[in-house]
Amino acid sequence: MNPDRKRWLMRGVKAALACVILFFVGAQFYRDLERLTLSEIELRPGWLLASGLLYLAGLFPSAWFWRHLLLRFGYPISLYTAVRAHFVGQLGKYVPGKAMAVAIRSELVHPCGVPYGVSVIASFYEVFTGMAAGAILAAVIYAVQPPVDFDLAWHPLTLGAVLIGLCGIPLLPGVFNFVIAKLTARVQLMETYRLPPVRFVTLASGLLTTSAGWWLHGLSTWALLQAVLPDPPILSPATWAQCTAGIAFANVAGFVIVVAPAGLGVREYLLRMLLGSFGPGQYIAVAVLLLRLDWIVAEALFAVATWWRKPAEPTAQAPG
Repeated sequence: MNPDRKRWLMRGVKAALACVILFFVGAQFYRDLERLTLSEIELRPGWLLASGLLYLAGLFPSAWFWRHLLLRFGYPISLYTAVRAHFVGQLGKYVPGKAMAVAIRSELVHPCGVPYGVSVIASFYEVFTGMAAGAILAAVIYAVQPPVDFDLAWHPLTLGAVLIGLCGIPLLPGVFNFVIAKLTARVQLMETYRLPPVRFVTLASGLLTTSAGWWLHGLSTWALLQAVLPDPPILSPATWAQCTAGIAFANVAGFVIVVAPAGLGVREYLLRMLLGSFGPGQYIAVAVLLLRLDWIVAEALFAVATWWRKPAEPTAQAPG
């Protein structure tokens, strides 16, 4: 088959699968929402704002770790440069395939002296580290405190173990360093990078750092429940843990299903079940949908605010 035709065929298959997912998820949410009228919902704007701010705060640990990786690879950039590129790049995850976010990041730090290949490799490692941390966190929490309402065939703990494997195996230093060595050997331009091997201490620091981000996203999810539910749950260790595990598990599952841009539909479906014990189903459905909208607005506003203030660099220099 012609390579171009094959490429377009694969894109068509992915788009069709994404539409199927969105159709069935949309049907489920329609059944939930048809029992609810807008007059029954009393939104609390202050909590919507808090949820958005907590979400942005939860992205910062991942941005810091990405900058740390670039420094480890020999290309230091300022913290503002890394945060700006990381946050603006978040908007690219809504493009099917999940590659646009990495491309935007790479484009924004390239003028600062970071080669495209290096930023792509660092982004790959950072994203998979964050997803592995989320899967581990969800699995541990659900091992101690299983969700009340979850009617899939597999228990979240079992699914969490599968997600840990999918996201964690590529991060193992032996696997990651082998892949990068093969990649750089095949791409002549990248042979000049001479990237140092990744160690277990780097993986451990990344898992700890990005785990902090998941806990903040759990708080953001709890804040959204405060904005929507008529009788929202109080903040307790158990509630915070369930919100954190729910958003981490749903996000990682959405990430693994690559045909869904930013896990759209997949995340909402799972989160609707995992948070079902906190209130009536129709209100949880509204909260889950508003959480997606709230986070998109927060990302967009932050991206616009930082887009116009370009970093006064370059600072990064090629190693050696």
